[in-house]
Amino acid sequence: MTIRHRRLPPIRAALTMAVLGAAFLAALPSPPAQAMADPLTRCRENQRTDWYQETNVLGNGGGSLPAGTDPPNVLLPGDAFVVRPLLGDRAQFGVFGPYYGPDGNLATAPGGWPYPGLFQYSEILRFNNNPAGWVRAPAQATAFQGCQVWTEGLPVRLLFGVNDPQTWDNGGQWATSLSIWRA
Repeated sequence: MTIRHRRLPPIRAALTMAVLGAAFLAALPSPPAQAMADPLTRCRENQRTDWYQETNVLGNGGGSLPAGTDPPNVLLPGDAFVVRPLLGDRAQFGVFGPYYGPDGNLATAPGGWPYPGLFQYSEILRFNNNPAGWVRAPAQATAFQGCQVWTEGLPVRLLFGVNDPQTWDNGGQWATSLSIWRA
């Protein structure tokens, strides 16, 4: 006795195989859900940011990120971030004084300066929680050019100053941007 197999039409055969394949895959144990990469990894891989803004830090007064007179907190605990002062920008110190980039003149400021121990004539970054106040010590704005995670327990805004005891006679500005990858 000869057994003959019935051939399915090509479209029906393809549909049958698709259904059987889907049933097989559904029966397999599912791997743990892949979470989105952590914010530090996304930062290091230069993936699209969740928040980005630029501001001009004025040589005669500073600035903030977000911009404004009383900006909201924007950097949250666990977020990865990068602060990028434009290194080619120059601010002038004194009416006929020299021009410096965001790192100033690379000389450490003595006591009596707004931020002693940091570079003279440089762009300074301070983290501030609205309404709780200052979080961390002041730092060179250029110290945050690489990917970092905000590990403090409070959300903050970024306030910039100028390490010069007399800012009224300064001119120019430093363009600075903030990129945030949310936790």
